[in-house]
Amino acid sequence: MRKILTAALAVAAAFCLCGCSIGDAIMGAGENVINFFADRSEETTEAPEEETAAPENITNDISVGIYDFDTFDPLNTVSDTVKDACGFIFEPLYSIDTSYKAVPVLAESCERSGDGLTLTVHLKQGVIWHDGTELNAGDIVYTINRIKGGTANYGELVACFSSVYEQDAYTVVIQLSRPQPEAELLLSFPIVKNGSAFSDSPDGSVVGTGPFYMVGKSGENEYRLAAFDAHHDGRAAMDSVYVSMIPDKDKYISLFGANEINVATSEVIDMMTFMPKSNSKVTDYVSNDMTFLGFNTRSAVFADAGTRRGVSMLIDRDNIVTHIYFSRAQAADYAMNPSSWLNFDTRSKLSDDMQGAETLFREAGWRPDANGIYYREMERQLVYFQVEILVNSDSPQKVRVAEEICDNLSLAGIAAEVDECGYDEYVSRINSGDYDLFVGETKILPNGDLTPLAGSAGNYFGYSNQEIDTLLAQMGTVTLESDLKAVSISLCEKLRDESPFAPICFSKKSIITGAKIKSWAAPSESGFVRETEKWGVK
Repeated sequence: MRKILTAALAVAAAFCLCGCSIGDAIMGAGENVINFFADRSEETTEAPEEETAAPENITNDISVGIYDFDTFDPLNTVSDTVKDACGFIFEPLYSIDTSYKAVPVLAESCERSGDGLTLTVHLKQGVIWHDGTELNAGDIVYTINRIKGGTANYGELVACFSSVYEQDAYTVVIQLSRPQPEAELLLSFPIVKNGSAFSDSPDGSVVGTGPFYMVGKSGENEYRLAAFDAHHDGRAAMDSVYVSMIPDKDKYISLFGANEINVATSEVIDMMTFMPKSNSKVTDYVSNDMTFLGFNTRSAVFADAGTRRGVSMLIDRDNIVTHIYFSRAQAADYAMNPSSWLNFDTRSKLSDDMQGAETLFREAGWRPDANGIYYREMERQLVYFQVEILVNSDSPQKVRVAEEICDNLSLAGIAAEVDECGYDEYVSRINSGDYDLFVGETKILPNGDLTPLAGSAGNYFGYSNQEIDTLLAQMGTVTLESDLKAVSISLCEKLRDESPFAPICFSKKSIITGAKIKSWAAPSESGFVRETEKWGVK
């Protein structure tokens, strides 16, 4: 580890952080500005010049940390911190900006067939690998086939790729099993060189196209990445990135607190307890991790859409985000990321609507008894509105969400209870339909495809609807942005009216940068570390 000073470690020991869940961040403000050059316009020769302290040596590099190191292969590493470090070395065909639009990186353009089942990707020409060879279509085919092999990361992004082949040296053709909206957003996985071999000693064996290349070890537990002069978007603003091998998460957090590493993320640091220094900066993005309430549409109680929608209207989403997620999420009543360019919900408040829910319940045949508990007649029998909310007991945050919803339902006249169980039982019961309601979380694909959640071919809720299936298919075939937005609005509104599930919120994730880092590209669903050629130091 480079120059880890005793004083720095003392600061680290006092820097108190704990946990690993996503929580609240209190933004720091202000930056330390140091004047390194004194004004010498009035120098005199009558007396010797007074000695001044030498300016601090500010190097044009940063340090990042990794722990749980396994391999620098971005397709095989299981370490989040290693994936972040690989972001300096490897690049995708497309990156994703903070509004969930595709940004070409290694791709020049992408065309989609009229039926939405064929993608033709044209590569940028003249992109050079770190070993001096040129990127070609074979590299893309090799990467996709490795991912589709089933043992690599990013499998969810290529799950709908039925085949891939080279049309020519700079053109790749991908066949899809079903149409995909904004399919370019699925091409956000890192590209590796055809036939890459990632050895235990990565000097020279880690070859990417990114702004920085692997030089090799610069210390016992440190690697150096250097700016790649032949990078297709120009040489990076920084000269080097030092990658320090850290034994565990606690040490990682301590070294970030002591400014020995310059970048950290909410995947490592608990944002509910983290207090950033005034000269550090927290940058959030709204991820596609959606928390929702799922309905068993096969049950007699939730067979009709009005009852499901009424329950959804009883969820105080703003209260859940504020008091359970500590504002580390954004409330949503639609299954659409609030940061997406397709988002159309302009409401500022998402509190419960008990009066609206009561109207829907009455339309569905529910009536309150003398104690205010809803009931209705079903097959000549009186059936009370009684439900259990299934939740994974291993997730305290989800348990609190279930308890909050349970309280709201009880106040409205629904006899509700929370049913906690271990993860394996939780998954088994959802898959078998043995539940009334459940609190769940899912990562929606970056292109916003809702087919796994709402398509009739199979979902968590036993739900099917031909109109929704048609809208899902249209999302993958329309080409004009205006048409895509119109179809997206129709789909989200239809899903809200039908409510096979009730979106609650989308979680926020963060990158935290130390005082040394001056500028960087904002994190997004394609990674915390992106467009690193633009990163710079003070």
